[in-house]
Amino acid sequence: MGVPSELLRLVDEFLMLLKESADYQRQPEVKAVLLEAMSVVAANRRRLNTAGRRYVVAVVGLSNVGKSTLLNALLGNELAPRRNGPCTAAPIEFCHGERLQVIAYSQSYTRPNWNCENVEAVHQQLSQLADDSGAEASRRIRKVEVHVTHPLLESGLVLADTPGFGAAQVGDATGGHEDALKQYLRHDVSQVFWVVLADQGIGLREKQFHEAFFAEICDDIVVTGCEEWDQHDRERFRRRFADSFGNHLPGFFHFVSGLRGLEARNSADAVGLEAAGINLLESRIRELADPMGRTAAIRHALSELADDLSFWLREYRVERGLPLEYWWRPDSWGRWKAAPACDGLREQMTASFGG
Repeated sequence: MGVPSELLRLVDEFLMLLKESADYQRQPEVKAVLLEAMSVVAANRRRLNTAGRRYVVAVVGLSNVGKSTLLNALLGNELAPRRNGPCTAAPIEFCHGERLQVIAYSQSYTRPNWNCENVEAVHQQLSQLADDSGAEASRRIRKVEVHVTHPLLESGLVLADTPGFGAAQVGDATGGHEDALKQYLRHDVSQVFWVVLADQGIGLREKQFHEAFFAEICDDIVVTGCEEWDQHDRERFRRRFADSFGNHLPGFFHFVSGLRGLEARNSADAVGLEAAGINLLESRIRELADPMGRTAAIRHALSELADDLSFWLREYRVERGLPLEYWWRPDSWGRWKAAPACDGLREQMTASFGG
């Protein structure tokens, strides 16, 4: 299923409206807010561009927060190698395939690939790509693809395990792991699931990395290591970080145990899987596995942005407490009002802005 062309055109028109109006504005604060809104729309433009085909959902977080274990619990097999030792700096993508296969993409045009008889062979091949015996070769690997048959991946969804950021890693004195992650987030990722440890919370280093590299494409925080938490503990965790994140606080919190989830999956324990929080997380991912669901999420994000932006613009006061005389560059606003209706989305956004 392709991307709705009207929605794509509408997003492009909104980007142009924001850019031209930011250039036209005299108030520095208003210019800055319009450019900030533009960055949010640009991130959704990137999501939309991949909504009808390959949609990469990356699991991102500090080293040793349980990203690989979480992915294994979701996929139901020990596929993702645990990255708590020296491991390839490359992201590992899990995508749909008719047979088990590992493909390494390097800086060269060649793509070494290995057909695998079973999950154990996949895990062994991924482990061999670790840089404990070949650091230089590992650094040349841009990404690794694992083809696997799984219902979550059938609609073009790609789940990606990524190198940790923040803490120094063995065999990564030059920071290659983190540099590879930054490049991957900039160019390949459609959406981020951010994994954090319950007892550590979210530190300044994490917040800074989030703000710089994936704030606009992250709607979900996955909290691990919270097995003994009740609902009160979970609400307290949410409130603890709400103020410091402002408008960039992800809207979905998932409290899970990847290890217990994997154990429950392996033993076909439905009750244990539910208790580990894997079922709810999987349900959220299934929404993203549906291209129509991805498109609907983008429409909702644009509508919310219009509401938030219009509220800020109405409340802003120039010198002597006067409201803004204008928000938009006049000819740009006229072009926006003639943009595709897109099932009422343009009219809804226009009404939010008072037009």
